[in-house]
Formats: sequence, C-alpha cells, structure tokens
Amino acid sequence: MILFKNCSVLPELMDGFSEAKCDILTDGKRIKGIYKCGECPVDSETVIDEEGRFVLPGFIDMHVHLTLSGDDTRIDNEKSGVQRGYDALKYAQDALNAGFTVLRDVGATHNIAINLRNSINKGDFVGPTIYACGLILTPTEIGNDFLPGLYSEVDTPDEIIKAVRQEVAKGADYIKVMGSGSAQNPGGEPGKPIITLEDLKVMVEAAAFKDTYVAAHCHGATAIHNAILAGVHTIEHASYLTDESIELLKGNTDSYIIPTLLIVWKLTADVAESSAYMGEKAREMLNAVKTGIRKAYDAGLTLGFGTDTGIDPVHHGQNSEEFALRRDFWGMKEIDILKQATINSARIMGIDKDYGTLAVGKYADFVVLNRNPLEDIAAAHDGVVSVVKWGKVVR
Repeated sequence: MILFKNCSVLPELMDGFSEAKCDILTDGKRIKGIYKCGECPVDSETVIDEEGRFVLPGFIDMHVHLTLSGDDTRIDNEKSGVQRGYDALKYAQDALNAGFTVLRDVGATHNIAINLRNSINKGDFVGPTIYACGLILTPTEIGNDFLPGLYSEVDTPDEIIKAVRQEVAKGADYIKVMGSGSAQNPGGEPGKPIITLEDLKVMVEAAAFKDTYVAAHCHGATAIHNAILAGVHTIEHASYLTDESIELLKGNTDSYIIPTLLIVWKLTADVAESSAYMGEKAREMLNAVKTGIRKAYDAGLTLGFGTDTGIDPVHHGQNSEEFALRRDFWGMKEIDILKQATINSARIMGIDKDYGTLAVGKYADFVVLNRNPLEDIAAAHDGVVSVVKWGKVVR
C-alpha cells in the first residue's frame, strides 16, 4: 500500500469527499481510502508527501492516433508494422508522462492499438489504459489511399455489417466511421458528408448488436446532423456545428461531441510544406469551430476531451496543450475544461465506475500538479510533477 498525504484536491473531481485537502491510500491498482489529512487509520508501507500539491484524476484523451507520429504522414506510411508498433508504445508512454492515463485510439494500422492495449493490460509494458477501434470504416472515397492500411472500405449495408463484426472479432472496443471528408486526405472536403444516413443507421445497429457503439469523424453540418439522427455515440471534431444540431443534442444521452481544437489550431500555424493543403482546410474551418463549439458549451452540452494527437503537426505528449487552448479560444471555465478531460470523458466512454474522479474503489490513476489549475490551467501542461497509474508512480 502507498499513502499519498497532504494532497490538495478539487472537490468537483471527487466522489464522496468534499474537503480541499486529503490523504489518499492506494492498495494495488485501486484507491482504498480517502481521508482528512493525518486521519488514515492504516499503516502504509510507503508514504509520499505531496506537500500541498494538486492531485487530480488522470486525464483522458478520447481522440488520438497511436500509429501516426505527428510528423510527415508520408514518412509514417513507409514504416514497417513492427516499427510502428514500437513507436506506438513510445507515443502512449509520452502521453502517460503528460498525465493522460486513459487514451482512446481512433484508428491505427496493423491492429497495433488493440495489441498494445492487451500487452499493457497484461502488465508487459507500462502505459495508459487504451480503448481502440482498429480500422476506420469508410465508403470508397478520394484520398483514402493517403493512409494505406488505416481504412476498411464499405459501400453496402452487407459490407458495413461484415466490417463491424470483423473489427469486433479482432478486439475493437468500438467502431469508427468517416462521416465527412477529411482535412488530412488529399482531395477530401471536410464540409461534405460521405456516408448516408441510412448507412449510418445500419452501422449503429450492427455495433449495438455486438454491444458497442459508433464514433464518427464529422466536420460538416450535414454529417453531424445525420450522425445524431442515426444515434452515433461520439461525434468527433463537430467543426461546422449548427444551432439545429445543438438543439437535437440537448438532453440527448445517446450522442456526444468530442471537440479537437489542438489539431485545427496547429494546422493553421505550423505544418510541413508537404501538408500545406491541410493548413488551408483548417483555416477555412477555424471560425466555424470557434462559433459552434462555444454555442454547444453555452447550451450546457456534455463535451468530451480530444486532441487528434498523431496527426501532423501534433506530437504525442503535447495532448495537454489543449487545456489552455480551450480557455483562450472558447473562453471556457477552467473547472469545466478539467471535467471534460476527466469525468465527462469517462461518462461518455462508459468507464466512470473506474475512472474520471478520485473515489474509493476507482483505479488509482492521478496526476500531480505543482500549482492550482483553477488559477492557471496551463499547470495541466507545464506543471506536471508526477503521474500515478494503477497505484504505481510512473513519472
């Protein structure tokens, strides 16, 4: 057992404890007790004094690509599956060291994210908890060949059903689909839908039959709207979000938005010459992203936390830059942003029994910061002192 004493905490991110400071007792992978400072009744083998530092639940990034580096995608495409597997482990550990104890991979080649998830869960490697979709399902579309090995092309209801079953059989935790064009794919038009409402409904039904859900890449307004109508569980990016779609999402417990500001922001300012076309698309989206997501926030929608880390030019371990961006770009409150990266994302993913808050019985996943993130949310990026994963100090 390890006792972490003199921890400053945020009551909004706690379950069953309302004090501003506490001692946290861990027993193996889970939290055994949370006590007022100095009142733990159990003798612990190891005591770590946090000296008033802020202890938060481990962060969750719901949108990463572990087989992409954040550098030139064409170079990534030339790597062998073995090399990409080694890289994925490093990238996952880079995110863990930044405080992200849970990652959701939204598309990887060679079944790497699924296999890496399994190896980490077995204890072969130290890493974050990973949830993975395997291949991304997509209609045959211009630009798909830019990311060889990442897509499974489906063009009929029968192909959709079979592909869903194939990905689940390979170990996918959920299904990912391309609902609109991509900024990354040459020739892709982010504002245009590329899959019909009827086909989305088939996919959602096929996934539900296998006890899972669908996440949809959706930039364009029609794609977002169709995804909501079809019952898609997570709508990734949601760049061109309309008032009508926001109304459909109010009180909706089937569909949620996962904004990814970091990738859009970085594409507008810092991209390789070979990817200049991506920057042009991002600049076209930026104003819509600012307006639509701010309206969603003002409407009280439950928002998840995603970054699109791995897409050029966002490197793994930079995930936490999203925190201050959400404050500065959208004017969100610090506590709301922290909730998005913890309890909101855990609830959306259906893992809030184990993650998302600090509570007795939940996994002992937390990040220790050198200052109060409610006073300076940049502390979640540059103020990480240590990271605890499943009860072990990993940084």
